[in-house]
Amino acid sequence: MPSIISISGVTKTYATGFKALKEINLDIERGEIFALLGPNGAGKTTLISIVCGIVNRSSGTVNVDGHDIGRDYRAARSLIGLVPQELTIDAFESVWATVNYSRGLFGKPANHAFIEKVLRDLSLWDKKDAKAITLSGGMKRRLMIA
Repeated sequence: MPSIISISGVTKTYATGFKALKEINLDIERGEIFALLGPNGAGKTTLISIVCGIVNRSSGTVNVDGHDIGRDYRAARSLIGLVPQELTIDAFESVWATVNYSRGLFGKPANHAFIEKVLRDLSLWDKKDAKAITLSGGMKRRLMIA
């Protein structure tokens, strides 16, 4: 079975000549729990940004479930969810409204059954009517995933 994320020979060199990434090779298997750790400036955010299609790589290939992030951008991006370090949710909206709104940002129609499933899967169903500001830090992260 092919890797869910496959990174081969990825480099990133900025216009200033700074090399943020040098020949990165990595395969993450489906179902694997993976942690990307390193000191400040090691290139973690750059690599994640490349995988998510936010930053262009200088060379190499990145595939998400077999989709090249350059050639099949939409297919690859539809399989990725990114929770930024800083929370970017409306603190005074309900959990339900936040998830419903974020679907619209990605061109997805309202789907109450799907939202309910996601909230239940992330143990947020009991908080569906709660304002985001009242959630714990961990629950806010789960809301960002939803």
